[in-house]
Amino acid sequence: MAIAKDTELPKLTPFSMGPKRELRFRLPGLDDFKQLFAEKASEGRELMDVDPARYVGPESRKSYATKLKNGFFSRFLGGDHVLDIGYKGGDPEALPILPTAVGVDLDYPGYDGKTLPFETGSQDGIHCSHCLEHIDDYQSALREWFRVLKVGGFMVIVVPHQFLYERRLSLPSAGNRDHKRFYTPASLLGEIEESLQPNSYRVRHLIDNDDGYDYSCVPPHWPSGCQEIELVVQKIAQPIWGLQDGTCRLYGASEFNTHLGWVSDFYLEMDFSSSASCPIYGPYQPLQSGNYEAIFSFETNGLADIPLQSHLTFDVAQNMHRVASIDLFGEEGAAVLKRGSVAVQFSNTEPFSQFEFRIWTQGQKPYNGTFRFFGVLLRRLY
Repeated sequence: MAIAKDTELPKLTPFSMGPKRELRFRLPGLDDFKQLFAEKASEGRELMDVDPARYVGPESRKSYATKLKNGFFSRFLGGDHVLDIGYKGGDPEALPILPTAVGVDLDYPGYDGKTLPFETGSQDGIHCSHCLEHIDDYQSALREWFRVLKVGGFMVIVVPHQFLYERRLSLPSAGNRDHKRFYTPASLLGEIEESLQPNSYRVRHLIDNDDGYDYSCVPPHWPSGCQEIELVVQKIAQPIWGLQDGTCRLYGASEFNTHLGWVSDFYLEMDFSSSASCPIYGPYQPLQSGNYEAIFSFETNGLADIPLQSHLTFDVAQNMHRVASIDLFGEEGAAVLKRGSVAVQFSNTEPFSQFEFRIWTQGQKPYNGTFRFFGVLLRRLY
């Protein structure tokens, strides 16, 4: 598994022993632990000189002036970089939702209808009105929109309401035969939960927008007013912990097997003088099927600005057979080692087979100094 050179991995350093002798950890460099969970809110700005009669998509026009007046747009789409996906709504003359927004439709240069031609984490806001219901693979679409969103940015999704727009129990839609699904607030949230990783977002706004809706209009006649669901989710910085199943957790150094002598309850330390090729291994944990990431946390002492002289390998073994690994060597290996953490991703297709996390030195000395091992944080990947 290749290492992303610009990826900052969490590094855990023990700072105390709990009342039940469990290790407690902190992230170095953060004075306040709450910063780990802090949400970087987008700094909305006042939207001056925006025409309330701006010729946006047909459904967005119905409540456009209201959202300008009540601050909806300034709060959720007030950043400098905003994408309006599927903004035309069938009207080739329609404009993006705001003058500062970039309208992305199927004719946008470099857009193939699936992958947005924008960098990861480059956008302050995403707006998509009456588009999601036309997309078969909604999971891929939502993940792609979310990918380009910055931490702290907002994703605004508006879809037709099954009870207000469709007014039918099942497909096909009477209003648009291209609709792939009907939506209620619950089903829309369900798609978000299916598509995005837990604790990668928070729901900031969810309403039935029935502004001006004519409830006296009997089907098949078409009612006036708004007939939609508005959802806003904010992208947050994910915490280092994941949802627990008893196995995805932090495995402290004391849970590992070693040929080294114990010098602390918090860590294992080696100077590479041992002839053992695999000085640290364990803890033999059965895992459910799925995709995982094992983050090895450590600290180096005496690692100078020279290449690693021999290989240092971090791996994951299933029933004692290697299934994934990261091998560090030379200048690149030394640079990675200085970061204090290495992530190894792997998959399990055989439920409850035994997994272990190992460090290999091949019985050689990669550098003149010591290596202090704190443990492995195991996370489930969704």
